[in-house]
Amino acid sequence: MTSNLYSSYPLVDTTVGTRLLLGFIVPAAALQQRLPQPWQLSSLPASFLSALGLNAQRLPELPNLMLVFNDLLLNQDGQGRVQADASARYVGFNIPAANPETGEQGMMHFRIFTGNPCSVPGRFRDALPARVRHEQRIIGEGTSSTVMEAFELHPEIGGIIDLQVTYERGPLVRLIADRPSFPAWAALDARILRVYQEDTLLEVIRNDATGINRVQTMMFQMTVPEFADLFDGSERLVSILGNPHYARKVFSSGIEYAAHE
Repeated sequence: MTSNLYSSYPLVDTTVGTRLLLGFIVPAAALQQRLPQPWQLSSLPASFLSALGLNAQRLPELPNLMLVFNDLLLNQDGQGRVQADASARYVGFNIPAANPETGEQGMMHFRIFTGNPCSVPGRFRDALPARVRHEQRIIGEGTSSTVMEAFELHPEIGGIIDLQVTYERGPLVRLIADRPSFPAWAALDARILRVYQEDTLLEVIRNDATGINRVQTMMFQMTVPEFADLFDGSERLVSILGNPHYARKVFSSGIEYAAHE
């Protein structure tokens, strides 16, 4: 399916927020078990490769798991009405994946932990409740800025996810998509497809593939039992992307809403 076909989908909601995206290399077999048939592990979507300054002809070791730490500031439906989950702090888990039968490629979404009860089970049917704290502090002096950010999540199913990072802000790039171009499927029901069109401020905080590392201090802890096979001590963090601000339009066939009714 091409982005031209995605353009036929109606607008279902719009969101504004800020987020951090952590890219890990974790055991591939454990990820494959989380994908529905016939989906397979794949390279990152083109938009991620572009953000990391890479191309499909020269691929080093790339993340096969993306953790998205999101502070959603506003969520509206397709008509501009504020939704029940208008604001939420959460972390989402995504696997770069492809369907060899259809040629589709994008992200397979398989879990969210959210601090907003109205976001459960969510559009992808995989959201679970958690106590979520997000803290951010920016110190600007002259033309430089230092960012200190922390997410602390205590899922009701047990364990913790704790991220604390301090970094020097680098160059910001504004990326504006002219059409829906970033698809994400639900691992629990791959008929659910949400396609994003974003206007995003991007900063590359760390990218091992190109030698960029603006991190000054960092701590990451994951003890959620569900992910013991992913975070088994062999995992490697290889990239961090920041979106100090993003605005997103979401297009969909609406199956996720029908499944919820």
